[in-house]
Amino acid sequence: MRVYRAELRRLLKTRYVQILLVAAIIFSAILAYFPVSFRQYVYQDENGQVVTVTGMDALRMEKERQGEFQGKLTEEKLTAAVRQYQEFVSGYEGGLPNGIYDERVSTVDAYENVFHIITILRRMCESWADPDSGLVWDMNELTETEAENFYRQCHQHLKDLIYQENGDSRKAESALSQAEALYSRTEMPFTYYPGVGMEAMEYMEICIFLLVLVSVIIAAPALAGDYQTQSDQILKCTRYGKKRLVTGRVLAVITVLTAMYFLGVALFIILTNTAFGWESLSTSVQLLFSSVTLLPLNVGEFEILIAAAGYATLLASVCFTMFLSGRLRNVFMSAIVSVAALLIPIFLYVMAGGNAGTWLRCIFPSGGAGLGNSFLYAALDTDFAFAGSHAIWVPYLMMGAALVEIFIFAVLTIIDWCRVRK
Repeated sequence: MRVYRAELRRLLKTRYVQILLVAAIIFSAILAYFPVSFRQYVYQDENGQVVTVTGMDALRMEKERQGEFQGKLTEEKLTAAVRQYQEFVSGYEGGLPNGIYDERVSTVDAYENVFHIITILRRMCESWADPDSGLVWDMNELTETEAENFYRQCHQHLKDLIYQENGDSRKAESALSQAEALYSRTEMPFTYYPGVGMEAMEYMEICIFLLVLVSVIIAAPALAGDYQTQSDQILKCTRYGKKRLVTGRVLAVITVLTAMYFLGVALFIILTNTAFGWESLSTSVQLLFSSVTLLPLNVGEFEILIAAAGYATLLASVCFTMFLSGRLRNVFMSAIVSVAALLIPIFLYVMAGGNAGTWLRCIFPSGGAGLGNSFLYAALDTDFAFAGSHAIWVPYLMMGAALVEIFIFAVLTIIDWCRVRK
């Protein structure tokens, strides 16, 4: 324990560590500002002037306009949304073939009549997508009949989507059985409140990626610094210079980075949810991205899941970085290789498709962090990796690999330090 406390003090007194920790927390707070700043609302004031408001004012007006289309989205509310859109379209001669993007539709009219129901209409259009091409319906095609059958159609759309992505095969059957088992626990009717949306989730993932990056940079010199100065040869000759020292150092690094991570993520979540409104956390996650998102969660529960997955990714990345630090013996090379390893899943996502590419990017310690390749999008999607004909949902693969790698690389780091090097 004394060795652990000494390593903890040494790490916290290091100047570059202090700078990086403070910078990470500050940027977490800054990132929480952007999702709110992107919100806007357009209306016509008493003098007939078109006014555009942004930020908190826009959020307030959204909530005021939402009216009956919040809370449980029953079939009656879905039908009312379709009816309201049809009435809006019928006000234009010949209808609106291009929807709200028709040149005759003013921005004020779009915000006044359609904006508050656009999410609901898009989810319905998606659920009635063509089972062969995957093309979603146009809003003009929606009728009250589709609204009444929306929740039944969601289950059919999930089945169509799995077969469209994986073909009619044993692999698709395996994927479908897992997908239906998860989706069957989804609470219907969905719940919707204006507020936290997909943009907030995306910035939360960026925040997590930033914190993982800072963690990798901090962990990179953990052992390489001693090898570079050859002080390891002295330290290993002391009474507690082998197993106790390296175990204390690994635990000290993990402790500091854990505190940084949860402080940064908690700050982001609190600031974002306070701005958007805590009531919006009750929104079904299916309304964020896709009506067939498999997770039976609301937005608040989804935020907790994203934070937990990010922490598992951070630990796996840090343990892998410290393992590399013990092997490379040079601080610069350790930092370069560790950051490169962090970025590899992003490049694999873009450049290596197919089942092999999915496996490679998911089993990397940093597989759950990044941009389009991150755990966030995997959890919202219906992608599966396959071992023969057996399907594994991608988020399961990411987190399973991360949890195993935390243990493996932590143990290998300790063993490698204790070895006698020539």
